[in-house]
Amino acid sequence: MRKKSVVLCILLCAALFSFTACDILSDFLEPEPTPPVVEDIARVDKQENFGRLHDRPDSVITESHYIVTAVSAGYDFSLAITADGSLWGWGNNASGELGLGTWEMPLVPRRIIGNIVYAAAGYGHSMAISTDGTLWGWGWNGNGQVGDGTIYTRFYPTRIMENVAHVATGSHSTFAVTDCGSLWGWGFNYNGELGIEGEEEYHIPTFIMDNVAYVSAGNNHGMAVTTDGELWGWGWNGSGQLGDGTFYERFYPVYVMSDVARVSAGFDYTLIITTDGELWGFGNNNFGELGGGAVDFITEPIFLKDSVAAVSAGFTHTMIVTSCGELFATGQNDLGQLGIPQRWLRRQYTHVMDDITHVSVGHGHTVAITSDGVLLAWGDNHIGQLGDGSTDNRLEPTIIIQPTEALRSI
Repeated sequence: MRKKSVVLCILLCAALFSFTACDILSDFLEPEPTPPVVEDIARVDKQENFGRLHDRPDSVITESHYIVTAVSAGYDFSLAITADGSLWGWGNNASGELGLGTWEMPLVPRRIIGNIVYAAAGYGHSMAISTDGTLWGWGWNGNGQVGDGTIYTRFYPTRIMENVAHVATGSHSTFAVTDCGSLWGWGFNYNGELGIEGEEEYHIPTFIMDNVAYVSAGNNHGMAVTTDGELWGWGWNGSGQLGDGTFYERFYPVYVMSDVARVSAGFDYTLIITTDGELWGFGNNNFGELGGGAVDFITEPIFLKDSVAAVSAGFTHTMIVTSCGELFATGQNDLGQLGIPQRWLRRQYTHVMDDITHVSVGHGHTVAITSDGVLLAWGDNHIGQLGDGSTDNRLEPTIIIQPTEALRSI
């Protein structure tokens, strides 16, 4: 009888302790966030009964729903914005870089959030600006590159700051330009990639400089264009990617040149477009990624091509769009990232196709938009970063989203 009493007492104490512990823990644990609306373009197109989707205002299928207006290629994933402000993502999601709330790696575009006007895909994290100027971030955050004050991976979009006009993502760092032209940075800073002489990491937005119109981030360097067209650079400079005539790393912004309209920082090289449409470049050129000049490290800006409207510098390949919509490519092509069937590198800009308005390059893949809003992709596809429903590499431009066909299938 005494044994039974002891056992009963132990059970009652265990139950009481369990209840108390859960009660205490509940005071510290945050409630599970509500997952965002996630949709799959391929599933929506092929679904026979659209009643449930049409019941939700944010899921009504319209023509603008499929017209792609902006695209950003990350290391091995991609982001796209459609005309209705929806942000879509596909490819690698091991660090939550797609913001879907899971580790699932979709092979076709999946809807992340709405009301987005600009997005930037990095190595393992993503940033997006909403219509009201709010900056959101998610994904790998080991160096504070999401900017939420922690080093915890974020699987959902997290609010970072307000009044943002432009954002750029590097490998482990992020830059934002506010409405008033102030430049802020956060994340990894060991090589001065934030342009802030101080800590090796910053986990919240930290001020860098004023009067900035545009910014771009490479692997370990940053480049900014001021409101009066001056180009400034900072960070690692081992390949001459800052363009200041040296190989010295810079922990604060240094002046490079004037009359600059746009800049694109690649892995260890930089390309810029001047105010009169000329393309200039500097940095590593071992794979022909500059599209001209010596096969070497180039430490000062050299002229490459004229009549250029857009440029995207990647890991070892570059894509440009001319003022008349022609797409040209240069650099490494081992994975088909240039969109040219013959898989050897090019050291000069080679014509790929016409009628392109926007292009973005990742590590080994490329995504582009035509003038009528068709999304194309090609190159490395080992983890679905092209979004065509497969993991097969594509040596030529492949249609991913085509508005008219999507509507016909409905």
